Amino acid sequence: MIRVLILQHAEGEWIGSMHDWFTDPCRRHDFVLNTVRLNRGATLPDVDSFDWLLPMGGPMSVNNETDYPWLVAEKTFIRQAIENDKTILGICLGGQLIAAAAGAEVYRNTTTEIGWWPVIKTDHAVTWLPEIMSPLSWHGDCFRLPAGAIPFAYSAVTPCQGFRLGQRIWALQFHLEAAPGTIDAFLAFEPDGLPHGKAVQTSDQLRNDTEFLPQSRQAMHQLLEALYEPAHVD
Repeated sequence: MIRVLILQHAEGEWIGSMHDWFTDPCRRHDFVLNTVRLNRGATLPDVDSFDWLLPMGGPMSVNNETDYPWLVAEKTFIRQAIENDKTILGICLGGQLIAAAAGAEVYRNTTTEIGWWPVIKTDHAVTWLPEIMSPLSWHGDCFRLPAGAIPFAYSAVTPCQGFRLGQRIWALQFHLEAAPGTIDAFLAFEPDGLPHGKAVQTSDQLRNDTEFLPQSRQAMHQLLEALYEPAHVD
C-alpha cells in the first residue's frame, strides 16, 4: 500500500485529474489518500507516515511567512521528505515550496502568467511531457534551480516551468492537474478581477480554452505512471 499525503492550501486547489488516476480500478487498492488542510490550521504528520507527498497550489506566496506562518513548518517538512527519499510532486505553489525547501530562491516574475499558454520541453528524457503543450498557468512567482536539479520546460515569460531532482521529485509551475471546475475555483481567488498583463488571459478566454484539458490530463497521468513504475525509480 502506497500512502499519499496531499498538502492542500486553499479551497478548490486539490489534486484535480490526479484523483481519476489514483482511483482507477487497476490501482485503486494500491493507494490510500490523506489530505491535510494547512489553510484550516491542520498540523503536519510525522514524515514516516507517508510514501508520496503532493504539495498543491494556493494563492499565497511561498515567501509570505508573516501572513501564513505555517509555511515555515511546511518548508521544513518538505526538506525532511526530500532527505528521507520520498516521492514528491509539487504543483505551482507546491513546486515553489519544493524549490525553497531545497535551497533555491523563489522570486517575483517580471509578469504574472495566467492562461493556457504554450510550455516548451527542454529535457527530452522526460517522456510524459509533449514537446509543446498548453497547460494552465496561474502564477506570479517563479523559482530558480536547486543544486542538482534538472529543468525540463519553459514558457515565453517563465524561464523555468519545472524541474526534477532525480526521478522521484518533480516541481511544476503549471497546473497539469486542471480539471472541469478548476477555472471557476481559481477565479474565486481574484475577487477584484484578474491582474493586467501581457501574459494574462481574460476570464472568458480561460473558460473557453478548456479544450486543452484532455492533453493535460493525459500528461498528468503519464507522470504519475512514471512515478509508480519501479522501472522509473533510481
